[in-house]
Amino acid sequence: MENKKIFCLMSYCDTKEKMEVLCDNILYLKKYNYPILLHSYLPIPEYISKLVDYLIVDKDNPVIDRSVKSLWWYWRFDNFQLNKMWDDTSWGAINQLKQISTFLADKDFDYHIFVTYDLDFSPHKFNEWLIHQNNSFAGSSIAGDYNRSSLIFFVLNKEDLTFFSQNLSLQDYLSVPDGRMAEDYFHDKIIQRGITFNPDIRFTDKIKGFFGNIPLEEVFNYLRGKIDDFKLFFDKNNIIFYQPKIDCTIKVTINDINYDIDLKNNIPYLLELEDEFDSFNIKYNDIEEVIEYPKDSTHAIIRRPENES
Repeated sequence: MENKKIFCLMSYCDTKEKMEVLCDNILYLKKYNYPILLHSYLPIPEYISKLVDYLIVDKDNPVIDRSVKSLWWYWRFDNFQLNKMWDDTSWGAINQLKQISTFLADKDFDYHIFVTYDLDFSPHKFNEWLIHQNNSFAGSSIAGDYNRSSLIFFVLNKEDLTFFSQNLSLQDYLSVPDGRMAEDYFHDKIIQRGITFNPDIRFTDKIKGFFGNIPLEEVFNYLRGKIDDFKLFFDKNNIIFYQPKIDCTIKVTINDINYDIDLKNNIPYLLELEDEFDSFNIKYNDIEEVIEYPKDSTHAIIRRPENES
């Protein structure tokens, strides 16, 4: 008897581009003649809802305030560490997995093929045989940690689906340290359950993750695309100029006080202040920019001991 399978799409399409990718991928998956379930935190247009067999729309989208738990990125160079923290959106992805698993736990499917809405199905990016296999499976992500399960694509049999419907909780997730993402929490469950994990099979998406294809040193650069001779990052008390390519002078104005910064090629410079500030003005050559402290994240510049690896 042929195994009964269903595609489970997890989505958050807040742009026209994302909605178009979702639609294209649904049309691609329909060629396999398996039912399709779509989960979304945003309303779905009728033309897309008609393409799927099951639709779960949950307007809650549980984002966790970063005062409770945060997503944390850092970048290290020389004896500095740059930190950024955002509200935690990862539980939203885990909650989608939980809701889908709970909904399908009493349905008559043998295998549940979970797919992020923007998975890249290009022949050189995706192994089609994974759709036809008959066992629970998880791989990794091209953009993520090599030894961490990816939520972009994975397969659960009935027993493993039931496990996930019963063993994912917000309280449990909140116990995971700050800075770790949904994939870390998911990977712990994959290992706990004994589901096959193959880090050599890696997936990629069409719409590039949280930062896109930007190198980490540029993620922390608030002059990206504006000034090429040096990079800039700041917190509430400090501004750091890093990776300068030339010797140059920069004028900075903070709370009506002017500072002349003399940069030396390839030597980072840290401007340290006692009073906090929310914005500052920078002048360099013919460029003048007002830089404001972002509302969507918190920052920190940390000096690390010179002998720390």
